[in-house]
Amino acid sequence: MENDNPTRVQVPPRSRRIVAGIALLAALLPAGFLSFARGETQPAPEYAVKAAFLFNFAKFVEWPDDAFADPASPLVLCVVGEDPFGDALRSLKGKIVNGRPLAIRYLTTIEELDRCHLLFVCPSEKPVLSKILQTTKGRSILTVGDMEGFTQDGGIINLVKEESRIGIEVNLEAAQRTRLKISSKLLALAKIVKPGRR
Repeated sequence: MENDNPTRVQVPPRSRRIVAGIALLAALLPAGFLSFARGETQPAPEYAVKAAFLFNFAKFVEWPDDAFADPASPLVLCVVGEDPFGDALRSLKGKIVNGRPLAIRYLTTIEELDRCHLLFVCPSEKPVLSKILQTTKGRSILTVGDMEGFTQDGGIINLVKEESRIGIEVNLEAAQRTRLKISSKLLALAKIVKPGRR
């Protein structure tokens, strides 16, 4: 696990970022998620790829020790809203992430956020996004979405479609308020977004 200070990260030039990005994504995504890159006729479903991103965000982000009850506590990945992942996310349950088992929870209300470490906000929750982000503000919860303006509105990571691939936007200011440390390897792939600017 890296202990990088996100404020000191220098994003490499675009050409180096592309090469680094391809190499890192190949390492990040489990076997099968990149079948479309090998010329097979059926591409991986969008949310299967996004599920792999979520799993690997957990590997490239460090939570403070007090975010867990004890060293054996699971890392809890929560989904709020209408679940778009299906079996792709459920298949990750129990996998080990940095020595902790991964637990998957599906929330029905935002009052259940207390036990979450990583929260995926489904597109169905766009009308109440500001309330969700206000509830998570200051807590050690990695908020991830895939909707326009997510990072500008205060979310930490946004997954965006860029032609035939999925890009990453990161709001570093929001991450720093949660005491989460994001690896420079992940930041090298990301577009850094300032809150409130679209």
